[in-house]
Amino acid sequence: MTQYQAAGTSARWKLFALLEAQGVSVAEADDLVAALEAGAQCEVVELDGMAPASSGPGSRTAGTKA
Repeated sequence: MTQYQAAGTSARWKLFALLEAQGVSVAEADDLVAALEAGAQCEVVELDGMAPASSGPGSRTAGTKA
């Protein structure tokens, strides 16, 4: 198990403990944690050179000419 997997597992158990302390049912806590995990897995990380640069407002290339 990598350090990131261990940290993720530890955080998951802490979240379950916090939700239980607030009276959230195990089933509801499991649904909430699963939704958070699914959202985290869907997050897209753009690496330099891996995707075309955006030319929309707020981008580094906005207002420049090619």
